[in-house]
Amino acid sequence: MKKLYVVLLIALLTPIAVYAWNDCPYGLLNDPFPGQCPRYVDTNQDNLCDHSESPSSGTLTNSSTTQSNDSINSKNNSNSSFSDIQNASSVPPENYNLIPLITTTLIIYLITYLLYLENHLKRSIYYSIWKYVLMVSFILTGVTGLILGIFINYGIQTSWNLTIDFWHAEFAIIMAVSTLTHIHLYWKQVKKVFKII
Repeated sequence: MKKLYVVLLIALLTPIAVYAWNDCPYGLLNDPFPGQCPRYVDTNQDNLCDHSESPSSGTLTNSSTTQSNDSINSKNNSNSSFSDIQNASSVPPENYNLIPLITTTLIIYLITYLLYLENHLKRSIYYSIWKYVLMVSFILTGVTGLILGIFINYGIQTSWNLTIDFWHAEFAIIMAVSTLTHIHLYWKQVKKVFKII
């Protein structure tokens, strides 16, 4: 019966995991060449990252686009460094891959749990996998958090701020989910702790 519940849970979570990942994870709008992140892509050769272009920008006519581009270019020459810093410092929280990472991690956990229940995976290996996932995500969250703390404390503004902030949040999401899986693994010991309290 437990195996059936696990299979049903995997089936329910799979469509959510296929959920469309956010286009620009850094929350940038009209990111100019060469781009502030390693995901820079420019398929339409307009010197703006395709991930950072708003959907409404593709519906403009050519004449209005060229006029607005001329005015934007003249403004960008004087204020480019200020706008870059402004864009780099504002990352909306909804641009992290929260739902896809949670569901993907849970699905992987449930698959390993099902393999363990079916005796295809030894208990020691099953437990070790999730200990290492928790440990690695904890270390990476701590290291990226430390680097971010140094950047913020000393006022360092680079394109790396966005990348490190993004990966710090991503590793923290995985760490939070793997903490919950860790509680599931050691549920008997957790119950004992709460009985003592």
